This record gives sequence, structure tokens and C-alpha cells, in this order.
Amino acid sequence: MYASTMEFSKAEWVAKLNEKLGTLVPPTPTSSIVIQYEIVEDSRDSFFYHLFLGGSEVTVREGKSEQADVTFSIDQDTAALIQEGSLSTEEAFLRGLLTVDGDVALLVNIHDEIEN
Repeated sequence: MYASTMEFSKAEWVAKLNEKLGTLVPPTPTSSIVIQYEIVEDSRDSFFYHLFLGGSEVTVREGKSEQADVTFSIDQDTAALIQEGSLSTEEAFLRGLLTVDGDVALLVNIHDEIEN
């Protein structure tokens, strides 16, 4: 369902996300972080991409990162609900539909840097 909600391939989706980042993301933090996303498509398959924030660089790449600081995991149906706006990431997390693993303190610090 997740992939079918997009009119282009996953690689194209990641490329489009990269294009949008320059206009959507405020100035990047002084620290750096690699945030990995795992979209579980079925019991045997997952789609991975990762986001790098640091210095003046903000990029998204398809695939698993060997240096992920934080990993978000979510099933494709929940990801589709978040994508269409009928479920927030906060609600998905609180309902146990989104899991977070890794250095959450670093994630919070980076968030605070971006917000301030």
C-alpha cells in the first residue's frame, strides 16, 4: 500500500524528497546525525532509506546506512496513513505502530538545535 500510494518508484521518491529538503528543512545543526527509516512491506521485505543532517548538508539516500544513529521502523500501511495525513507520527509512536531505536538523546539535541 505504501509504495502504491506514490506515482513513481522508491528511488524517484527518495530523489524527490532530496529536492524538497532544501526548501523544507531549516538551517542544519552544528552536530550531525544519520536517521534511518525502515518501512516494513511484509514479513520478509523492508524498504530502507536514511537522512543525514549536519553542517550545511541535508541529504536522503536509499538503502541502509552503516552509521545510523537512530532508526525509525514502521509498517507500510501505517506509513501510508502518515503520508496521507490521517495519522501523525506522534500518534503512531504512542500507539506502538512506530518504533525508535538508537541514540534518542542525540535526536532530541539535534531537534532542539534546529528549533532554536
